[in-house]
Amino acid sequence: MPSLEIHPLSDLRGQAARLLAERYAAQRLVEPLLPEIVDFHAHVPDEEGLVATRGGDAVAYLAGTVDGETARVDFAGCAASEPEALRDLFAVLAVRWDVSRFAVAVPASSGELIDAFFRLAFGCQFVWAVRDTSPWPSTTVAIERHGASIRPSTPDDLDDVAGFDEILWTHQAGSPSFSGLHVPSTDELREEWSNLWDEEEFPVHVVAELEGRVVGHALLYLRPVGDLRVPAHNIDLAHVATLADVRGKGIGLALTAHVLEWAREHGYRSMTTDWRMVNLLSSRYWPRRGFRPQYLRLYRAVP
Repeated sequence: MPSLEIHPLSDLRGQAARLLAERYAAQRLVEPLLPEIVDFHAHVPDEEGLVATRGGDAVAYLAGTVDGETARVDFAGCAASEPEALRDLFAVLAVRWDVSRFAVAVPASSGELIDAFFRLAFGCQFVWAVRDTSPWPSTTVAIERHGASIRPSTPDDLDDVAGFDEILWTHQAGSPSFSGLHVPSTDELREEWSNLWDEEEFPVHVVAELEGRVVGHALLYLRPVGDLRVPAHNIDLAHVATLADVRGKGIGLALTAHVLEWAREHGYRSMTTDWRMVNLLSSRYWPRRGFRPQYLRLYRAVP
């Protein structure tokens, strides 16, 4: 067998585009709710990258960029007909990147690509997912049994909304997430959310009320299309949270059903969302609501 040779990505962009097209065709066979892509050459990263060839044919490429202390490989950052060669490419690039943290987006349906990075001591940190907006089984338990209601939010809900974001930050700072992120202060969160009602990219924000208090919210986001993840006619479920003392009463289900119905009525065919795999609540809740993984973020931190 010819030996593996490594070249700059800039020298073999055409062959890298071929590998990406082959990878993506396999992805769409598994998950049709991915965007239709015609020009794969345009999606091959301009970042520093390498291509592995064997006998003159490209068998793998890997490309990424350094963001602070982390080297990141995006949705189009790797492809391979010979996944094992990605390990060789990573060994070279990791030295050049000169960081100790690495985050790589890989297709959730590609066991061979996942395995190649798993054998480089990566683990699953994050999930990007999608589902259609077809009618959902009735989830009126919270409304009928407990008297809950859902309504559009107003600026008067700012304190409650900031509180829901604090719940998420605090949850992900603790075990087993150990995100290491600083939890913003209440004032910082209020400032961050204060312009919500003026932002056009957030077309829907609703809150759930129960017994005279706001107990949950859901936010939709018009995520830009054009990458290898977000399909046309898509809306993103950016944030859902409920107070801990009402969980199990169907508040989250009612909010999810409400925004899915809104999306369907307004012509959106799909809904994307994402979560940290180490967030126990999210990683169990969203797959049960029909969201299917599109990509995984694999992560490694070198001590």
